[in-house]
Amino acid sequence: MTLRERHKVTYMYFMMSVLVILIHSLNNETVFQMFFSEKGIGQFAVPLFFVISGFLFFRTVKNISDVKIKLRKKVYTLLIPYLLWNLIYYAIHLLIKPGLGMTIESVLDAAFNYRFNPAFWFMYQLILLNILSIVFYYALRDYKYIFLFFLLISLFIIFNIDIPYVNEDAIIYYFSGAFISKLYNAQKVKFINKINGIILLIITVIVFILNRALHSLIFEYSNIVGVFTLSIVCVRLVASLTIFYLSDLIFSYERVYPFMENTFFLYAIHYMIVKALIIFMKYFTYKYMVAASFVIVETIVFIMSPVICVVISYYLLKFLKRRSNKLYNLLSGYR
Repeated sequence: MTLRERHKVTYMYFMMSVLVILIHSLNNETVFQMFFSEKGIGQFAVPLFFVISGFLFFRTVKNISDVKIKLRKKVYTLLIPYLLWNLIYYAIHLLIKPGLGMTIESVLDAAFNYRFNPAFWFMYQLILLNILSIVFYYALRDYKYIFLFFLLISLFIIFNIDIPYVNEDAIIYYFSGAFISKLYNAQKVKFINKINGIILLIITVIVFILNRALHSLIFEYSNIVGVFTLSIVCVRLVASLTIFYLSDLIFSYERVYPFMENTFFLYAIHYMIVKALIIFMKYFTYKYMVAASFVIVETIVFIMSPVICVVISYYLLKFLKRRSNKLYNLLSGYR
């Protein structure tokens, strides 16, 4: 990858992290906030995270040994920080609710099942997808296998066949990124291309129209619910790719600003900051302001939450790196 392409990845991770922060900062149903929610543009953040993750994992994979090497590295860059952050959130929860009690079962549940860190459902899925990368590797060896793999997962979604633990739509997003890496390596697709954004925008509009048509037919033909569900996955996939390429019209990717780096740490810490902001906002408005101004304060906090999270994350990282480089590496996944 070129320097500009690596910068683009940083920009995308940062932009999607901001969207995730906004989703978790949502505290009412005003039109403005709903636009950035999981029902609005926010629904495309996580799919793009999965797509880019799949792309980066498989971009340099040439054989099964490369997959195994990457999996070993993921123990330090993903699994260990995942467990540590889950335990940190658990410890905070115990401090807030000391009567909760601590058992071996609750510790294991908190560490592995992100019980007190709901934002880490994404990390949980990503770990499982990385484990499945051996299966993905063999599916990527031939275009016929790729088609059959997409068809198989699509049929699982249509017929509501549940794959234990891992989300079927997450598989499609991640595997799509892996497939794009194959096209990229074969020089059949460009990483930075303004025209791709326009083409994907047209495709997104078409897929969205089909999705709405299916939605209107559900009331008459209940047997097409699975097809409608698949259409939602398709909308999110092509829309996230559209965002990925339309960003080329806005950014040059010539440089990356320091606060954009290490979005893993930002993603990990943002949830506790956002929840603290919401608690403080509710206390302040109910104690010192009239109820009519509550929505105004909510909107201000909503807009400012990404800024506050980015600033706290950036300076806390600098502090950790200066005081304890080992702790910094563990919590940031050696990024």
